[in-house]
Amino acid sequence: MKKENFLKQFPKEQEYLVSKLYNYYEIAQDYEIISFTEEFYTPNFWKKLGKKFGGVNIICDGIFEDSDRRQIAFVPDGFIDGNNNFGFENNESDLENFGLNRNELQFPNKLLKISIDSRFREYLHKDFLGSLMGLNVRRELMGDLILEDDKKRWICGYIPVSEKISDYIVSELKQIGKVACEIEIVDVKNKNDLPKYRYDDKLITVPSKRLDSIVSTITNLSRAKVIDPIEKGKVFVDYVEEKDKSKLLEIGSLITIRGFGKYKLFLDKGETRKGKERILVKKYI
Repeated sequence: MKKENFLKQFPKEQEYLVSKLYNYYEIAQDYEIISFTEEFYTPNFWKKLGKKFGGVNIICDGIFEDSDRRQIAFVPDGFIDGNNNFGFENNESDLENFGLNRNELQFPNKLLKISIDSRFREYLHKDFLGSLMGLNVRRELMGDLILEDDKKRWICGYIPVSEKISDYIVSELKQIGKVACEIEIVDVKNKNDLPKYRYDDKLITVPSKRLDSIVSTITNLSRAKVIDPIEKGKVFVDYVEEKDKSKLLEIGSLITIRGFGKYKLFLDKGETRKGKERILVKKYI
């Protein structure tokens, strides 16, 4: 695919990231080497690439299971053992299906653990991200942030970052807000020891998978009342502003509603006797 055609698939405001993504692809294709992105791309990027793009295999890794933000590897066929048609997420079994292991496919990222005493105030995602971005670090060089609270003293923020900025952050991040923090690089060999997302599960029943219908049910607002926030750009699908209230969503879509949180359409549970659709929705907490 020519670069100009590739760029047309994405919004104009994302041209910088899209151009970089295409350049990584060209390196893999032209020189027949594995090419890794330094940036972590959101689902609106890696979902469009699919299992294979332009004859090059696509493997994604965000360290955490079911991560939203992922680095992308473009892998020529010469590095693949056997014939398969698997899709690739960030887990060991997918890599094994590809005839690869994680040591052979070493993504350029590190997992940071940032700890802070939380006995005297509550710390949120925005506190950690605000302090990190205060170091003039671009958001796309960082992956998903997961917080873990031991309910006694410490709250810990775990965040994958591009390898090229990991040492800089470890050296320069001294505090979250105005409170001193501790920071270290975490070994990610044992995936079972890594923090996981926490969700609130909710089974919803909707007439269809239209955006306005799902947003209305999630927020408990009438369909008439959700039109305004949709049209004002307060609703995002896979991290992209979505103003089309009639857009049909797919299972696996991420919906962010300002003021209400982030949700994932997790599983299609079939239809009711009256023909309505039942969907398991997970709210990020």
